[in-house]
Amino acid sequence: MNELEKYLQLKGQEYRNFNPNRIKNIYAKLKTKLKTNPYTIQIIGTNGKGTTGRFLALALLQSGYKVLHFTSPHIFKLNERFYKNGFIISDEELLKAHKYLMQFDFIKEASYFEYVTFLALHLSFDVDYLILEAGIGGEYDSTSVVKRDLHLFTLIDYDHQEILGDDIIDIATTKLNAMTSTAILGLQKYSIVKDIATKIALSRNIDLHILDSISNDAISYIKNHNMANFLSENLSLSLKTLNYLGVEFDIRNMPRLDLVGRFQQIRDNVIIDVGHNQSAAIAIKKNLKNRKVNLIYNSYVQKDIKGILNILKDNILMLEIIEIKDNPRIIDKMELIKILDELQIPYSNFLGIDNTKYYLVFGSFSVVERFMKDFV
Repeated sequence: MNELEKYLQLKGQEYRNFNPNRIKNIYAKLKTKLKTNPYTIQIIGTNGKGTTGRFLALALLQSGYKVLHFTSPHIFKLNERFYKNGFIISDEELLKAHKYLMQFDFIKEASYFEYVTFLALHLSFDVDYLILEAGIGGEYDSTSVVKRDLHLFTLIDYDHQEILGDDIIDIATTKLNAMTSTAILGLQKYSIVKDIATKIALSRNIDLHILDSISNDAISYIKNHNMANFLSENLSLSLKTLNYLGVEFDIRNMPRLDLVGRFQQIRDNVIIDVGHNQSAAIAIKKNLKNRKVNLIYNSYVQKDIKGILNILKDNILMLEIIEIKDNPRIIDKMELIKILDELQIPYSNFLGIDNTKYYLVFGSFSVVERFMKDFV
């Protein structure tokens, strides 16, 4: 474990210690010390932020631009959150950025996610485009502290209700209130989201563009690369963004998406997906169709586990509970079993892969991390 990893290990999770003014105060002191001025694109939403940002980064790189894509969370290593000019940032570069920030005492007040956001801002000193993926929220998110030139909104749905509220109106309003400049709204499940976005844009004289259909180019790309169909929605938002920016690129020669865990087939009989909410479960069900799977699963306690598993129930032959060690956010095993009994889903402990069975690994980034580290 290096110096930065040790430092962040001591940081509390942001959602447990939220203060909307903290990052504003820190940034006010820090911004004059950050030698960076890229065109900044913020991506907000419930699902699809990471893939939308990476598709966008791949196309911009293909067109000759320098790009930093800041995404979260990571699966194996913190470095994954910083994708610069086509590569995951090196340990050396990341530690150099950490040492730079550590010279300012006031930075030590930042939470985990706030600090890694500042790392991204510092690392963007020499790029043309900075793509910032928001965390949980919108208007109060760490990535909303900087001036953004363009806002992208992916699907907005129910998730993190313990922070954002139980009503889709409250959730959407919090996310969409981040708008300060030109914005592009991706395909939405709820029509009220479009109404709220339009109202906010009109009240602030914001130029709002709305994606109303999936691009044929996106469909072809996804099909040619044998990827999950739901990714075409995220790619369509990226293509609309590139069109707005006037960026020319060749989608036929655009590299394959290189993010881990987006309905990714890693073996003939194993698919992994980092999804963790009902929208992700619906998208997975559409791709599974009638296929039956052994579901390798666990979940954070605050998720709507019953709702998620009810969506996938008809596709589950057996749910195999994978143990997640030393993570207080993971649901107690007996509580999970109560839900499984209520839904009448058969279960067992996950012990390893049987090559005669078909598996889906799903539930959170932590589930995929544990599986990939210890069973692949």
